Amino acid sequence: MQAEVPLNSTIPSATIIIPAYNEEERIGKVLREISDFISKNNVNWNVIVSIDGNDGTEDIVKKMMGEYNFISYDKNHGRGGKGYAIKRVVGKATGEYTILMDADGSLDFSKITDSINYMKDYDIIIFDRYSNKNNKIPFFRRMPSRGFNILVRAILGIKVNDTQSGYKIIRTDMIREAFSKIAVTDAFYDVALLYYLNEFNPIIKEIDEVTYNHESNSKFNVISLTLGMGISLVAFRVRHSRLYKYIPDWARELYSRKFKWI
Repeated sequence: MQAEVPLNSTIPSATIIIPAYNEEERIGKVLREISDFISKNNVNWNVIVSIDGNDGTEDIVKKMMGEYNFISYDKNHGRGGKGYAIKRVVGKATGEYTILMDADGSLDFSKITDSINYMKDYDIIIFDRYSNKNNKIPFFRRMPSRGFNILVRAILGIKVNDTQSGYKIIRTDMIREAFSKIAVTDAFYDVALLYYLNEFNPIIKEIDEVTYNHESNSKFNVISLTLGMGISLVAFRVRHSRLYKYIPDWARELYSRKFKWI
């Protein structure tokens, strides 16, 4: 019987979390790239796919689980929002670091693996899509994002260039603590996450030399997303101010019901 090859201890352990809402057309390729890296390098990494929706995504993940024992998934039959998809599985992360990834493959996985050397020196690594070196993002996506980033910096003091990047590496103890405080479940969760992570005074590395492959079949409607994010930003700021106690219950309920699903 051949002796088992020891795990590669030179690379920090990590758990990859991938929120997936109806991603049957793209999740297979993403998981294959990840699995090839983990297998070839024998690293102590595992993958959790947090599934919303009822398409064929679950079947694809199940098939991959038959090949690789480091893949698992969690299934929610409805749509709880991207933030909720991560929140419900982050407690299962076992690595020293947690890697957040989108299921669309908009950032080559090789860029994450090329950044492994930074992991031991930083608490948070963010892959910035909006540097001047990246001109593949169309104007109708870039303009509202850059405007929103200006507001986030001014209102919440978060000095990060791409708060909405779906690609981040975060120390697991920090991300667990931050998510224990996050109540928003929509796409605004990224801002809330960084807001609570700032309480740790983390060492942050923003990597801007990335090639972002814009997906024209994105699940997001830019107009509704921008509107929802703007309202969420104001609501979040009020929630963390002295004004919150004056907000009536009906207004809080209306906000939660209207924008939770964006």
